[in-house]
Amino acid sequence: MNHEKATLSITGMHCAACAARIEKVIGRQPGVVDIHVNLAMERASVVFESGQTGLDDIVTRVERLGYGASVYDDTLPSIDGEDFASLEMFLFSAALTIPFILQMLHMFNLTGVPRVFQNPFVQFALATQIQFVAGGKFYVGALKSLRARSANMDVLVVLGTSSAYFYSVWMMFKGSSDQLYFETSSILITLVLFGKILEAKAKSRTTDALRVLAQLHVKNAHLIHGEHETDVPIQQVVVGDLLMVRPGEKIPVDGQVVDGESSVDESMFTGEILPVHKRPGDLVYGGTLNEHGALRVLAQRIGADSALGQIIRLVEEAQTSKAPVQRLADTICGVFVPVVILLSFATFVFWYVVLKAPLSVSLQNTSAVLLAACPCPLGLATPAALVVGTGRAARQGVFFKGGVQLEQLHKTKVVLIDKTGTITHGRPMITDILLTSHPSIQSQRQLLHLAGSAELSSGHPLARVIVEYASQYTRPVDPTEFLSFPGQGVRATVAGQQVLVGNLRLLKEHDVNVSGLPSCKDEWEKGGKTVALVAINRRIAGLIAVADTIKPSSRSAIRHLQALGMRVVMVSGDNVKTSNAVAREVGIGDVLAELTPEDKVRVIRHFQRQRYSVAMVGDGINDAPALAAADVGLAVGTGTDVALEAADVALIGADLEGVVQAILLSRATMRCIVQSFSWALLYNGITIPFAAIGWLNPLLAGAAMAFSSVTVVLNALRLKRSKLRV
Repeated sequence: MNHEKATLSITGMHCAACAARIEKVIGRQPGVVDIHVNLAMERASVVFESGQTGLDDIVTRVERLGYGASVYDDTLPSIDGEDFASLEMFLFSAALTIPFILQMLHMFNLTGVPRVFQNPFVQFALATQIQFVAGGKFYVGALKSLRARSANMDVLVVLGTSSAYFYSVWMMFKGSSDQLYFETSSILITLVLFGKILEAKAKSRTTDALRVLAQLHVKNAHLIHGEHETDVPIQQVVVGDLLMVRPGEKIPVDGQVVDGESSVDESMFTGEILPVHKRPGDLVYGGTLNEHGALRVLAQRIGADSALGQIIRLVEEAQTSKAPVQRLADTICGVFVPVVILLSFATFVFWYVVLKAPLSVSLQNTSAVLLAACPCPLGLATPAALVVGTGRAARQGVFFKGGVQLEQLHKTKVVLIDKTGTITHGRPMITDILLTSHPSIQSQRQLLHLAGSAELSSGHPLARVIVEYASQYTRPVDPTEFLSFPGQGVRATVAGQQVLVGNLRLLKEHDVNVSGLPSCKDEWEKGGKTVALVAINRRIAGLIAVADTIKPSSRSAIRHLQALGMRVVMVSGDNVKTSNAVAREVGIGDVLAELTPEDKVRVIRHFQRQRYSVAMVGDGINDAPALAAADVGLAVGTGTDVALEAADVALIGADLEGVVQAILLSRATMRCIVQSFSWALLYNGITIPFAAIGWLNPLLAGAAMAFSSVTVVLNALRLKRSKLRV
């Protein structure tokens, strides 16, 4: 089966019932495999079989339901025009509502009201414009909803306000002027419009992370043609183009430096404050800042294929996906509106038929039930928190692939952490240098010069480390004689002196007296370090220790994980001695060493059988099987393309603190969802009974409904700035 995935922009949704209806109807369409509608983002993520249906068919079906639909085109949509139209309609409605507000204040002797506004026909003229012009969108939405054999918030608003409006019209033509409720319907529509503006404004703020990421895209590039440069739109750049990046400019695409040297600020990817030095052959990423020095860059990945494009796609997918906790809200919202309509009908029957109350009282209480029972808070609780939570995570270099992973991570009890490249840097570095009493060597610089020169022609990884380190302090020279001994080391002649660099066996075979080796050699090797012995003219001159060093943040990050109640286990393919040494240094008690990738998967299955939720932290390459097997896989590393594909959560940066931040953000987001969901249920649990027994005026019901939706979104926005403490 040929499955395709697409994102649609959906307009015209007013509440969670709208989103649930789209999912229900489109999900039943032949060829549609899966669909998730995000009310807060106004988008739908669709998976379909291209052989059975197409995007045009899906868009057409959504439009038949009464909503606008179009293919999302990878540019962040602006809702400013829609916001302006909504604001205009609110101001129009508010201006016409002022006389009704004055009239209400007059009832409490708070202010006077011009006599003209006390005329029933003037009130009728004002209320009619509010009801059908300002409130026309609710009638259109309700009609489309009913045509689709469902009901949404528009239906509730129309039923609630229309009952007050048409009852007042009827009473006006009967000649009664003391049972008019034009102010009720008018003020309610104005309040609902105002609530929608606040809600839309709050929801738009939840997409700040995507807006910031979108702004990182470079709009133009300097294209090199021979000796000439041409400024072209970034859309015209193709793979293989040669681009010039001047100092102070953002790098337009992912590519390879072919000429020039500079420092590049890659903090947006790695989180590292210090810029990274780039020279020919090095990779650079689009959106990063070239600080000084001109670079010629060969374009390799552009647009959606670039690291920045993948990150934006990842954030979008996470924000349009659903956490499992939302399924309960969707189920409730799907049946909520029909149940409310039945409750409102039962309220009318109870007051008018059973209690023999006046028609005006019965209609007022019925309207209050309809207006109080808005399902929006229930529907917004999860997506709003998810959008804000994943957005904040993205700004901190933590990228969730979806709501499922975000929710699952907060349940984690066991964290397995790979050693090499995760706890450690993943590359050998010189950690210790010790000089012995040798007449030719008076300083470490002299030792490094001879050792680095001797190793200059060697291709051994250890040799490269020594040469690179020595080059920071001296300039190694080519030896006049060089001989490599596999498994032992090298022998070379440097400046007329015979230099041996290697292990104990090499020195013994060249008749070097090793009886007086310093005791630190054994201590270094017990600590997992590799020790290179340096002998000059058959006499030991010094020792150089090389090891894969621990990242500075690893110790504190592991302490924080343990403080969060996690059982931290180090899993490594390295030998037991080295693994135990690293574990002791970072404070991990559980160590499993000499594991193959398959062994790591078996360890995960072992914990899962004991009902533990397991997170696996690795570098996203050799740990791919374990990352996939874990309940949540977290890839740590600067290899962004690999990390984004290998795990459920990508941490752009080689810092284990990102794991701590991911767990804290997961817990904070889920806490926010529970708070908002509880508030929404409490709101409906209180307001509906109060409205049904006549204790809640329709005006107050409408205001409370608008306030409830805004409160839920504002609670989600707190995630942006809330402090995450271990």
